Amino acid sequence: MSMASVRLKIAVLHRTFRREAGGAEAYAVAIALELSASHDVHVFAQEMDNTLDAVTYHAIPLFFKRPRWLNQLWFALSTWWLTRRGFDIVHSHENTWHGQVQTVHVVPMRCKPTEHLSLLQRLNLGLKYLTSPRIWTYAALEFFRFQWQPMRFWVAVSKPLQKQLQNKQAAFAQGQVLSIAPGIYPHASHLNKTDKSPQFEGADKTKVLLWVGNDAVKKNLDTVLSALANLDASYRLLVVGKAHPTKQWQDKLVRLGIAGRVSYLGVVSNMEQVYVSADLLLHPTLEDTFGMVVLEAMSYGLPVVVSQEKYCGLAADLQHEANAIILYDPLDANALTAAVVNLSEPSVYAQHQGAVLAFAEQHLWADAAKQYDDLFQQVAAR
Repeated sequence: MSMASVRLKIAVLHRTFRREAGGAEAYAVAIALELSASHDVHVFAQEMDNTLDAVTYHAIPLFFKRPRWLNQLWFALSTWWLTRRGFDIVHSHENTWHGQVQTVHVVPMRCKPTEHLSLLQRLNLGLKYLTSPRIWTYAALEFFRFQWQPMRFWVAVSKPLQKQLQNKQAAFAQGQVLSIAPGIYPHASHLNKTDKSPQFEGADKTKVLLWVGNDAVKKNLDTVLSALANLDASYRLLVVGKAHPTKQWQDKLVRLGIAGRVSYLGVVSNMEQVYVSADLLLHPTLEDTFGMVVLEAMSYGLPVVVSQEKYCGLAADLQHEANAIILYDPLDANALTAAVVNLSEPSVYAQHQGAVLAFAEQHLWADAAKQYDDLFQQVAAR
């Protein structure tokens, strides 16, 4: 933190304060823990990892998980009441109307394009807006969340998302819409593929591909499976996350003849062994405001294949064929196959491995937290 930093009392709002719950959750946890070294950080959450004792927890009762919109409204109301005074900074990661600093992890409703929709689809969307309490609630919370205040800042987790917010907030001071990307923790990145865990490897010559996600549709597992079928039997795939194999996926594996080459690991709390055991990360996502798993994989020296920035925010900072293979169309299984074959060439693989490590070393959680600290100091000073 800055030498001139004043110790602040900070309220952090996030319904789920657990790293393994997802990218937004891991982001919130990492920033809060980094700031706790220099500030008094209080976390208001409904689900939390109590082993992370560097912060002070305030449990918000989770009376019901469904309907989600009603729980979102309850969380907003209760945290507003509990943080309305006594804090120098209120930092919200949620769709709430309070908080001088609002970190935006997903594309807001107001930023989602509608020009590509047909007339019938637009009429249907309009009807939903008129009749759905769920959409009323989300829209109202979002409306007040993005209301201008002289010392309110919105932080996007990627540059493409920042541009989308700036376009919608054009009347605001542009300095109030910032971008602070996720980071990684520095660690030893000496990768020795001969040390792969027997749990994950096949023969010594097996090339292990990795896909990570909690939503098989949004993260486009289907295209990854099709690409695997195009590759020879020396390629295997690890599937990590909540995207458990359904009968539909199992039937597809059998139909493609790759059932014996796919391993479902489920949710993995410590990903280090998985990253060390893999050779390439495939992330042809259809919707990712940033793509933290890509950065994490890069920090372990895994070359990556990733969707263009229209689909994955991190791609805006990557260079095609320099430190990543960027897919123009993430649904193109043949292009994904070609990318894997290209990266399988030893010279190409070695070049990408060095490049991804260099890229990851420039994106640390400590640096992201420093940007937040500077912003909080600016807000608190006024």
